[in-house]
Amino acid sequence: MKLITKLNMSLIVVCSLLLIMGACSKKDETPEPVKKPDVIPPEEVVIIPALTDEAFFEKVHTKLQNEGFTVSEPLQANVEMFRADTGITLVVNGESLLPLHIYKIASADERLGLVDETGNIEVSLGSKREPLAVKRMGNFIIYLHKAHPDFEQIMKTVL
Repeated sequence: MKLITKLNMSLIVVCSLLLIMGACSKKDETPEPVKKPDVIPPEEVVIIPALTDEAFFEKVHTKLQNEGFTVSEPLQANVEMFRADTGITLVVNGESLLPLHIYKIASADERLGLVDETGNIEVSLGSKREPLAVKRMGNFIIYLHKAHPDFEQIMKTVL
């Protein structure tokens, strides 16, 4: 009887140890993270016009340089905002936050008449339309923020 009791006790201890070791050795059962495919957004086509696209662009650029202003090469313009055919922005005298905007608007656009009457053109800012004070030369719209330190001299030179 002692032998059977010892065997039972040994069997119980061994089974208990196996259960404990089995429970401790299991890895956490967290699922592997699902790898998401890398999403690469489509490249946006940026068209930066050249001065030679419009004779007026080149004329304004040359006038400003001849008057002693430091003028950048043409930069991308927001033609959608002004609903224009083409346009450029020029950084004058290093004021990159206040560039000179020049846009060509279709000659049949009724907004050109409003510019003559009010001095403003309606531009799209997100979902809103806002009036913006501009100058007109033919079917070109010229905009320079009044906070530009050389506003008066630049506008005299351009116009």
